[in-house]
Amino acid sequence: MSHSPQLRQNHPIDVFLFASPVYWPDEAIRAQQLAAVKSALTAAGGERWRFQPVTGADEAQHLTAAHAASTDPCIVIALSGGVQPWMRSITANRPHLALFNAYLPEALPDFPALAGRLMHANAHPANTDFFAACRLAGKSVRWIDNLSDLIAYADAWQATTRLRRARLLKIGETEPWVINSCREPATIAQRLGTEVIPLDREALYDVYHQTGDDAARAEAEIWAQDSSSLIDINTPDILKACRVTAAMRTLLKQHDADGLSMACFAMIGDLDTTSCLALSSLNSSATAIGACEGDLDAALTLFLLKSLGADFVWIANPIIHADNTVDLAHCTAPTCACQEKLGYQLMRHHESGRGVSPEVVLPDALTASAVRLSVNAQALTCHVGLTQRQPKLPACHTQIRLHVESSQRVLDSLLGTHVVLAYGDYQPALRYAADFLGLDATITSRPATPEPLPSSSIPSAFTAVGCNCAPVPA
Repeated sequence: MSHSPQLRQNHPIDVFLFASPVYWPDEAIRAQQLAAVKSALTAAGGERWRFQPVTGADEAQHLTAAHAASTDPCIVIALSGGVQPWMRSITANRPHLALFNAYLPEALPDFPALAGRLMHANAHPANTDFFAACRLAGKSVRWIDNLSDLIAYADAWQATTRLRRARLLKIGETEPWVINSCREPATIAQRLGTEVIPLDREALYDVYHQTGDDAARAEAEIWAQDSSSLIDINTPDILKACRVTAAMRTLLKQHDADGLSMACFAMIGDLDTTSCLALSSLNSSATAIGACEGDLDAALTLFLLKSLGADFVWIANPIIHADNTVDLAHCTAPTCACQEKLGYQLMRHHESGRGVSPEVVLPDALTASAVRLSVNAQALTCHVGLTQRQPKLPACHTQIRLHVESSQRVLDSLLGTHVVLAYGDYQPALRYAADFLGLDATITSRPATPEPLPSSSIPSAFTAVGCNCAPVPA
């Protein structure tokens, strides 16, 4: 079966624009208002939209028939009054709707005259009436009054569509201690639509043994060259770890897959190296993701966040303190974030003392989201916080502290031993994504900036070199 790489696919959302000739009798002026709204949304959101103008009863009837079978989410914008019947008929089978209140001055702050014209044309009673009708009918309807939330709604549809159409490899069995991760590909396919292809570890090993040093040498040289130091490892160690990277990329290509989860601890004994550099490289790319310890839930989370445009996605173990802070630690961190290259050093893997792992210096004093999709693809948590570098704990190499709204809320919604950290506030888009995927969501907001943030002796996260990971198109 053919498969398109989903992180490169654009899935625009339908935007229905309703303008009644009763309020806009002049066809040319009516067309100008439609064009103005399209222009305002395109300027802010690029190619996220697929515009569908509705300016008369015949057009409404045609679009009702054309979209009768669609259950995709959509955005509805009234440019005038008197359009409620059209709005209801065209969206009759759509369980998820967003109503954009373009007539509000705060909705289109760069176009105040346009908002005023829409309000004068009675767009506001059309929206309130239609919103009430949707709510009373039991539809999932979102009232949106600003462009950033509207873009988040479109991004959520983009990301969930990519996730539903993604293909992931499950290499080996989930590690036995990861007890809160879905082990059944059929369950994920049924709940989300995501295809998971199970492979024995030997499938990767065969490709690894066929991969010569030349295929891994260029990447190994970059890892060594950009590292601030090599601790108890040498160039052959890095080369061996990068052969795993090359083998994983080959396997992804062979199966037209978008990412993988790897039973990495079993691999350490089998190949005498680690997958830490390989998974870091995959998660630093704009085209794939890689989860460790065979954690399929983490793989889904990585993919969802990267589909939302995150250029840094990192699986980490949470260390939850009572003072509304969570320390995150793990050995597979990407080496770029916020479109900047991060400093790192290379050393042995923390738990096994073998192979190669990066210790990456992560950006602090930035907003970040700790996320997990789990419970057999039925629940999602997102805790937004502020990062802070700390003196190193005796845990996995890469570490960062996250100041959160409530440690208790984190505990009450904990879904497993791994969370995925992404720089940025993804709570608006993840709320909408949870709607689209039918997930039970627990989402907390970023707390006020802790004052003061204790100073740290850890060096700056950023170096002068450019980032090798392009952000994923949103």
